[in-house]
Amino acid sequence: MIRLRSFAPRVALTIAVVVLVTSFLGAGWGWLRAQDALRQQLDLVLAAEAEGLVRDYETYGLRGLSEVAEIYSRRQGPLFVLLQTSDGRPISGRLPSAPAALRGFATLRQSGDSAPLRALGAMLPGGANLIVASDLSSVDRAAYALAWTPPLAGALAALVALGLGFLLANGLERRLAGVSDAARAVMAGDLTRRLPESGRGDEFDRLSATINAMLARIETLVAEVRQVTDDVAHDLRSPLSRLRQRLEAALARARDPAADGETLEGALAELDQILSTFAALLRIARTEAGAGREGFASLDLSALAAEVVDIYVPVAEDSGRRIEPSIAPGQRVSGSAPLLRQALANLLDNALNHGAGTIQVSLRPGAVLEVSDQGPGIPPEEREKVMRRFYRLDRSRATPGTGLGLSLVAAVARLHGGALTLREAVSGRGLSAVLELPQAGPAEF
Repeated sequence: MIRLRSFAPRVALTIAVVVLVTSFLGAGWGWLRAQDALRQQLDLVLAAEAEGLVRDYETYGLRGLSEVAEIYSRRQGPLFVLLQTSDGRPISGRLPSAPAALRGFATLRQSGDSAPLRALGAMLPGGANLIVASDLSSVDRAAYALAWTPPLAGALAALVALGLGFLLANGLERRLAGVSDAARAVMAGDLTRRLPESGRGDEFDRLSATINAMLARIETLVAEVRQVTDDVAHDLRSPLSRLRQRLEAALARARDPAADGETLEGALAELDQILSTFAALLRIARTEAGAGREGFASLDLSALAAEVVDIYVPVAEDSGRRIEPSIAPGQRVSGSAPLLRQALANLLDNALNHGAGTIQVSLRPGAVLEVSDQGPGIPPEEREKVMRRFYRLDRSRATPGTGLGLSLVAAVARLHGGALTLREAVSGRGLSAVLELPQAGPAEF
């Protein structure tokens, strides 16, 4: 049911009232202007008639003019002619309420309900007075007819506006009802619900598409939060249980300073690992929430990659490995230097901890950063899974790490509008991690 509290009916009613008030004000102004213009035209007609009668007087004299005036008096028309003496006595013709010695234009009021007359008086050379007059009722009727045109048109426009307003309100009520139903479903916990779209591509569809994209993002974030909660409960339960068991065993045995010190050192190492895991989770959460985007600036990715590689070259040599860089100069991107540095460091750590042989680091034009190794690689069916939080291959569970390194790299890539792709190395053996980033245009630096 359409209610007057709805927006569209209220707007339609307001427009209708404004149109009606404006049209009535316009009617008053139009009536005055029309009446004035029509009376001016009537004055011209009276002047022309008087001029013709004066010429008749000059040609035929007073007797001839009297006969013409009598002819006018016998006509049933709006025009009156009266010929009188200088003292106001009628000679011929007729005119209700005739004044004496009228000079120029004047409006003559008649007795009763009769319409007023517009009259023009002129003194003839022989001393007689000529008066030509016309009934003003036709002028007033024409002025009223012209004046009532705007209100009638305004009333029609107001009715049309009200009708369109209620039709629009009906359509809005239906669309908003769908939006309200979807919003209530989302509030009730159904994050898969989306706002309906009509398919017309209008403003409401564009707004619905934007809100649906927001709801999809919220659904993704909530799912990620649930997944993180499950992962934390699953992956941190074991180290915390081991820590508790170690401390309980230490309390149960006799006090031995050396053994207690060793237990405490192991407990601290375990706690450091747990704290490192929480710190990594916090970094991933902040990155996926968009934190750090406000610090984006144009930076030289080539210089950044060379800097990180220089730090890891001695680390690789200590473990009997080698890093071969191939970095194209002048590759610029818009982004956060600390986050990109952390992402490349995670890729190198992953290659050192889980790969084998020479590590190749390349930066190709187009801001494509690739880290490859010659290790066992990752099966194709596992490559998407290893980018999830805490997911680790069975063979990697004995190696150091939390399973969050590639998750952080993927989050950094998404924050920068890029993507992380895992594929088989070009050599046919090993893993290649490709980080593609949007290259900064000339205007960004």
